[in-house]
Amino acid sequence: MAKVEKYKWHIDEDLPSIDDHSIIKLDIIERYIEIYLSYLSKNCFYRNLKFTIVDGFSGGGLYKNNIFGSPIRIKNAIENAKKIIAYEREINKCPPLTFNIDFKFIEKNKNTYNFLTKTLNDFNLCCDKTTCINGKFTTHIDTIINDIKSKSKKNGRSIFILDQYGYKDAPIPIIRKIFLSLKKAEVILTFSIDSLIDYLTENNPKVLQNMGLTKEECERIFDEKADNDFSRSTIQPILYKTIVNQVGAPFYTPFFIKSDTSNRAYWLFHFSTHPTARDEMVKLHWEKQNTFIHYGKEGLNMLIGYGSSSRENLFNNHAYKFDDFAKEKSIHSLSSELPKLIYNYKEVSFENLKNSILNETPATVDIIKESLADAMECGEIVIKSQDKVSKRMKYNSIKKDDILIWTGQRQLSLPFDFLTK
Repeated sequence: MAKVEKYKWHIDEDLPSIDDHSIIKLDIIERYIEIYLSYLSKNCFYRNLKFTIVDGFSGGGLYKNNIFGSPIRIKNAIENAKKIIAYEREINKCPPLTFNIDFKFIEKNKNTYNFLTKTLNDFNLCCDKTTCINGKFTTHIDTIINDIKSKSKKNGRSIFILDQYGYKDAPIPIIRKIFLSLKKAEVILTFSIDSLIDYLTENNPKVLQNMGLTKEECERIFDEKADNDFSRSTIQPILYKTIVNQVGAPFYTPFFIKSDTSNRAYWLFHFSTHPTARDEMVKLHWEKQNTFIHYGKEGLNMLIGYGSSSRENLFNNHAYKFDDFAKEKSIHSLSSELPKLIYNYKEVSFENLKNSILNETPATVDIIKESLADAMECGEIVIKSQDKVSKRMKYNSIKKDDILIWTGQRQLSLPFDFLTK
């Protein structure tokens, strides 16, 4: 029996196996694509839906025990969503929706590429809208961006699935280029943060410099690694901040997937240009609470500073597991923090408040609304409709254009000097 290489495919040889946490990751991708299509099809006046899905590290499409990889899952997600959308539009008396979706599957390994094309043919999933590319993602990105621009001239609507094995094959500057070039792109990125930290030494600073870190940030990281009391908790926030700043996407999620077979973890980033996309992805993290972990605060400023006080509670003992207890902690923290923000604004729309904090909390929009319940009940804040005629009495009736008004009727637990500024 031929020896199976991890994540390598050869025709007529044994299939590679896949870990449980990676299956959950594929579940997330598949489910998100279904949600994405459902959201885009809600407008009854839409007749033609155009976008492109790029799978930058496709693999062979099939694992041991007939577990489907990302190319087949992407295809299946689209077909499932089409059926549901067709039914819903018929029920709502909307005109049929035409789907104009391009698929681009990229695989650099020749044997794996050959297996992928055979697998797609075997499952009757090849069509004139499907392009399989044998090569590196970075080599073909410019051509792909130009193809997407030609297809969708106004907005470049697209999803990039960049499930790299490691941290180097999907460079951060390339992801930045995607968002600079395509107005409505989204990127789902796997980033092996533990592997990067293990690799880093003063002798190889180039990997950090290529990510956009300053000389001072690089020196700080190397100093931390040289410390006998070395803690990943002080390095991960620096790298996180650099990645999100360099990518430049307005909205993002930075949560961990933890392996069941090792102590290593990696980030599953989702970058987008719309707050709804960010919220839908976070909802999926909550659904997969046994696999996704957030190491940090449950309220705002979820990835706090780098000082010695954060060593114990940031990435070591403060695992936020997206369960009911985590939800309670988020509501408790946000119930205290949100009124302070509203105090600063005096008046602010819920939409503006929400968008200003989305990237800083593991909470969903629904949890943010629920966190306002106490302040609403005690009269600390009043929430009114956009025209200020109707008053909201319950948190679950809050609309995006509603106005949140600070009343000051209940004393905040703020320092005196804060209130007198």
